[in-house]
Amino acid sequence: MTKKFNRRSFIGYISATLATSLFLKACGDSPSTITENNGNNSTDSGSSSETFKIAIALPGVITDGGWNQSGYEGVKKAAEKLNAEMIYVENVAQPDQTETLSDFARKGYDLVVGHGGQFDAAIQQVASQFPDTFFLGVNGNIAGENYASVTTNYFQVGYLAGVVAGLMTKTNKVAYLTGLSFKGTNLQGRAFELGAKSVNSSVEVVISYTGDFNDIAKGKEAALALISTGVDVIYHLLDNAAPAVLQTAQEKGIYAVGNTTDQLDIAPKAVLTSAVQDVGGAIAYVANLVKNNQVKGEKYILGIDNPEITKLGRLNDVLPEKVKQKVEETQQEMLAGKLKFADCSEGSQEKVCIK
Repeated sequence: MTKKFNRRSFIGYISATLATSLFLKACGDSPSTITENNGNNSTDSGSSSETFKIAIALPGVITDGGWNQSGYEGVKKAAEKLNAEMIYVENVAQPDQTETLSDFARKGYDLVVGHGGQFDAAIQQVASQFPDTFFLGVNGNIAGENYASVTTNYFQVGYLAGVVAGLMTKTNKVAYLTGLSFKGTNLQGRAFELGAKSVNSSVEVVISYTGDFNDIAKGKEAALALISTGVDVIYHLLDNAAPAVLQTAQEKGIYAVGNTTDQLDIAPKAVLTSAVQDVGGAIAYVANLVKNNQVKGEKYILGIDNPEITKLGRLNDVLPEKVKQKVEETQQEMLAGKLKFADCSEGSQEKVCIK
């Protein structure tokens, strides 16, 4: 069963079903909401007769080919595997986060997911009001009695991306380009910087923000601005704007490193590799724990020892053999526990340290 709503009809749907529901504010983005019933009203034998229900609030659209699509597909995968019902809302703006998460909880969803570190504050705000609901922040940095965060080990893949960039730059100037500044995005950039400087002490790493993960024009404009300053490798953490950045790099004859999915095919002359982070698989991992009452209020980190979730994507043939060998050596050090990372932030300044 699939139902599709815009923001206004979603409000009416929830209000009619549950009188105490909190109204979502109407906004210009008009996010769409879809409910999918992947099973029936029964679950595995020995468990509750009620259908397990999962909801996810997404900051962008599920067709972005990256962050939001991966989150949606992860929840869908989990719902299919757990014979669960799922619902998702796209384009949830920051001012609407607490209301959206609260409405899901009031509707009786067992697991409510905020897809991005920008949902951390909203989750912490609403979780105590709904003790029977478990909240999950993806790429967040939170943990509590009935909420947790799950991340891929972006320290590892960010560092590896930096190793590639540091060895491939000719101008000794590379960049990390993302949408917004919060702890998760900043730490990934710091890991990239650490990796680049580990193999190239002369490299300068520029960290830049577009102000929006999805604005294609802003992504392209930012890429062009970086290239004009001499940057010749760009590592991005963007959603809908990612293809524009990668294709701009290709058009201008510089290199790039993809993120979230294997993005080599988007710009095959520019993309050196990709920091593949199957956030959908990470969500499904925690959803299974919630369903089986095994979840804990902690920070779940899934690294390259879970290669089905976190890994480097295909390596471009343009990479010299010595670069490929260095990447492999670095990965082996991580897997052997010889190269570990820690969040050593001080106050408002995010830092990554090698343990």
